[in-house]
This record gives sequence, structure tokens and C-alpha cells, in this order.
Amino acid sequence: MCSVQYFFSFLCAILLGFRERTDGSFPRAKVLVPECLDVISTDTIRRYFRQCWRYMDAYRQGLNLRQAAFAVKTYSSHRRIPAIAKDDPNIIARATPT
Repeated sequence: MCSVQYFFSFLCAILLGFRERTDGSFPRAKVLVPECLDVISTDTIRRYFRQCWRYMDAYRQGLNLRQAAFAVKTYSSHRRIPAIAKDDPNIIARATPT
């Protein structure tokens, strides 16, 4: 799981609404794009952003992909992964793939 995945989740939510309502013409697309962007709630955008931020914080602390995924799922702070996460035995166990 990668931090970029949540950005793509946001884009997929927009594209899903766009594809359901488009007729393939450019003038219709120019009208639909702002409408589809307005459909996504601010809370959803914030949720995607917070999830990305947690992954970036875990990577900055030196965790690999598996460790970061575990840390993001385990630690629920909306701002960061705690510095003690690197010392968590469950995270250390995920240092190498099995």
C-alpha cells in the first residue's frame, strides 16, 4: 500500500461520477468536471490527505513499506506516526518480507 494510493482513490471517486454522466463531448466535459469535483465532500478530501500524511511521516522516520502500512493502521493520530513507532517490536518484525 502506498501513500499515493489515497490520492488515486480521490481521483477515482471523481472519475466514477464523471464517467457515469459524460456523453463524450468536450463541452459537456467542461461542465461536468467542476460538478464532479463539488460532489466530493471536504471531509473525504481531508481523510485522503491525512492518510497520505501519515504514510509520508512513516517514510521520513525510515520505515519501509510494510512497516509504514502497519504503523499507519496501528497508530491513529491524525497528524503523525509517533517517534517510538520505530522501536515497536511488531514494526521491527516487518522489516524484511517473509
